[in-house]
Amino acid sequence: MPVPWKLIGALLRFVAPTVPEIIATVKALKKEQQREKTQVDDTALRLQELEQRIAAQLQLIEQLTNQIVTLERALVWTTWTALFALVLALIALGVVFLR
Repeated sequence: MPVPWKLIGALLRFVAPTVPEIIATVKALKKEQQREKTQVDDTALRLQELEQRIAAQLQLIEQLTNQIVTLERALVWTTWTALFALVLALIALGVVFLR
């Protein structure tokens, strides 16, 4: 079987100039995929850090809420104690001056 050298030569002349272009395109695609992978990894790391920060902030908010509730209870108790002391003082003044 004879080899069609003319056909092979024509194909090589057609394909040969595009080979460096194809190689450059493949290299560029590989670099782009590596950049995208790095970006995805960076984004995942940032997302994890944000989740940790949000969890810490949520815990701090819960602690502050508990402290506010405790302070509110102390304020109510102090207010009632002060009112009771005021009433007792008024009764004592009334007893002293009306006697």
